[in-house]
Amino acid sequence: MKTKKKFSPAEIQALKKADQDHYFHPTSSIWVLQEKGAKIIAKGKGCKVWDVEGKEYYDATAALWYSSVGHCRPELTQTAVDQLEQLESYHSFNEFANVPAIQLAEKVSKMVPVKDARIFFTNSGSESNDTIFKMVRFYWFLKNKDSKDYIITRNRAYHGVSCGAVCATRLPGFHEGFEPRLPGFAHIELPYCYQCPWGKKVESCNLECALALEEKITELGKDKVAAFIAEPIVGTGGIIIPPPGYFEKIRQICTDNEVLFIADEVINAFGRTGKMFGIEHWEGVVPDLMTMAKGITSGYVQLGAVALSGEIFDTLKQREKFLHGFTYSGHPLACAVGLRNLEIIEDEDLPGNSEKMGRLLKEKILALNLDVIGDVRGKGLMVGVELVKNKETKEKHDPLLAPSVVDAAYEMGLITRPLIGDILQFSPPMVITESQIDDIVKLLEAAIAKALKDRE
Repeated sequence: MKTKKKFSPAEIQALKKADQDHYFHPTSSIWVLQEKGAKIIAKGKGCKVWDVEGKEYYDATAALWYSSVGHCRPELTQTAVDQLEQLESYHSFNEFANVPAIQLAEKVSKMVPVKDARIFFTNSGSESNDTIFKMVRFYWFLKNKDSKDYIITRNRAYHGVSCGAVCATRLPGFHEGFEPRLPGFAHIELPYCYQCPWGKKVESCNLECALALEEKITELGKDKVAAFIAEPIVGTGGIIIPPPGYFEKIRQICTDNEVLFIADEVINAFGRTGKMFGIEHWEGVVPDLMTMAKGITSGYVQLGAVALSGEIFDTLKQREKFLHGFTYSGHPLACAVGLRNLEIIEDEDLPGNSEKMGRLLKEKILALNLDVIGDVRGKGLMVGVELVKNKETKEKHDPLLAPSVVDAAYEMGLITRPLIGDILQFSPPMVITESQIDDIVKLLEAAIAKALKDRE
């Protein structure tokens, strides 16, 4: 049955009431939901979605970064139907496999910049990072270096919310009330060039942000450090891009100290940054392990993945079993859709379109020449707009402005999201066109004007 384009007022009221009475939302304001009700999306197509009242919105966040090929592609719908009719589900435990899981593992292993990669499937980014933390610790255990337990992460990192992954996440509020956390995690400052923690300028810095890793390894003792994990381009933490040379230095530090380098590509991967993988913006940098999710299926079916190097796999196979996995690891429906999704991304050169449209989006936002916009940055269609009260001092509004802009934009038909640091997220589907970019920028300008006027 096709979703209605418009629901009656009574049906909408009933849905909102049912939502308030029965649905506990992830990472949402419980107070707002109880007071105003949910924003209920009923339909999607391409770069747009519609709510139950039939109102149209530009999805400028690609949902949660993941709708890479756009909403409701008939090719992916048909792939899902074909797979459901062939084999709806089967597990991968006890030496079982299925055809789509094997085919997708082969494809992804040949795409990733990980040497002789093997692919382990999960259901999400959080699960991928949980998996990889167990992998690296088991790896060092088998290497007779069981003291190498510490995972080093970075301030403002987001690596998930499950019990293991949240220990690597370094955003305000994600730890409060959830103590005690798992031991064996440490963090360093991140390379935030717009507001450098070391007070440096890009043209004159000595990559203190990278050298901080070496200092932390020395502090902890390299015999105690298992791995360093980083998003090549920080997503939820504010769309922050390291300077040239950063990851080259990081890679060298990891190699010199026998520390594994994990690239968290959950948001970056499969074209969103203008290259197939975010780490490819730093030439020749090869991670030991990589985590993925989101764009691997464009969100059509839940799927995550881990890529581990051949050397790590050879070490793990010293034991008969790696006792870790999920009921739905390598789910045939998810893997079939993922395989077709990646074919679309390649066939339509969506990384190329992401690079071009992302550049245009940044140029057009900068051309607004608004005093309130302090910085516009990003790679491909990962674009952050940092709002300030004063461009010279980089002073922030109090209260922060981004949430008000997001609310105004939503009323005007534009979905964006506030990130930590008064930053607006723009990450529309990678199929977006220039005319749609123009529409989004016009709506952004109007939303900023309304948010500022409401504060007068």
